[in-house]
Amino acid sequence: MLKKKAMIEVHFNWIFILIAGAVIFVFFINIVNKQREFSDIRTSGTIATNLESILTGAQISTDTVNIIDLPKVNIGFECERYFIGPTPKQTKSNVIFAPNLLKGTQMISWALDWNMPYRITNFLYLTDPELRYIIVNKADRPGQLLFDELPEEVNKELIELGNIGNFIDKNNFKVKFIFFDSNDAGPLTKLTYMKDEDVTAIVIKDFTSSTIIPPTGTIEFYQKNGLVWQLTGTSYYLKKESMIGAIFAEDWDTFNCVMKKAFKKLNLVSKVYLERSETLETAYAGTNCAPPYSTAIINLENLRDSSEKQTGEFPTSSITMGAMQDYATNIGSSSGNANNLAQLYSCALIY
Repeated sequence: MLKKKAMIEVHFNWIFILIAGAVIFVFFINIVNKQREFSDIRTSGTIATNLESILTGAQISTDTVNIIDLPKVNIGFECERYFIGPTPKQTKSNVIFAPNLLKGTQMISWALDWNMPYRITNFLYLTDPELRYIIVNKADRPGQLLFDELPEEVNKELIELGNIGNFIDKNNFKVKFIFFDSNDAGPLTKLTYMKDEDVTAIVIKDFTSSTIIPPTGTIEFYQKNGLVWQLTGTSYYLKKESMIGAIFAEDWDTFNCVMKKAFKKLNLVSKVYLERSETLETAYAGTNCAPPYSTAIINLENLRDSSEKQTGEFPTSSITMGAMQDYATNIGSSSGNANNLAQLYSCALIY
């Protein structure tokens, strides 16, 4: 009996040791995981802070392409913020067009001025060398012109519409097509294995020449849906810089959101120049300088009102974009405009 009792006690001791050991093991595993999590958060926060400085610098250097080396991390972009791991950073008022995911060890940045005709803001474009852009051209379309506009560092290709059947899959994690006619977006037989959200397209419409990019136009946004393209929305661009933004933006929603931020800046800057012109018109009343300011005031008021409307209702119409371009032209982007007349009469310039 004593021997049996002793054996039971030995078994119980071993069970207790195993349970205690398992609890201790789980405890230390949790500590390690927590430490790893805290370390990842600290690393993500550091990268996010450094990236914020890099993006600020990239926006200042317009017409310059930068290739930025990054750690092996995924960077997610939205209209109002971007993420590195769990760490979000606000984009604030910065106008940034980017895909929703950058996942390589490099990032390409490019910035252009957006003028109406006075400087409004810089547009910053971001992409990944592994993200592929396919420009599908036709004889009467400006595919070559657009191809040349994009930096050499961008992973871009120009394919004639008649040769699109020879398209070769290169295992990129995202592919974006740029068409110039809705009828050119044919069946997707080469990228069937890719997720629908990773294959997108835009159709840049309203081209009447193969050598000129119109200052305004219509853009259709598409996403792969099995073997066909699905239209996700129609929007409009104002000047070449915003058209290029549609190429780099992830989708219709993101493009519209970022453009609303751009129009908000346009509204604020237009108000400043409007107040300046009103003051100058009063100061130069009765002289040759007054008429140019009167012309500028009318067009600045129209730009102020139109841009304010865009911050809530964009996208509206290509007609609205065309009218805004006309207002800008009357202020100062062609001969005979208000700014040139002010200069001709040796008056203070509109901008």
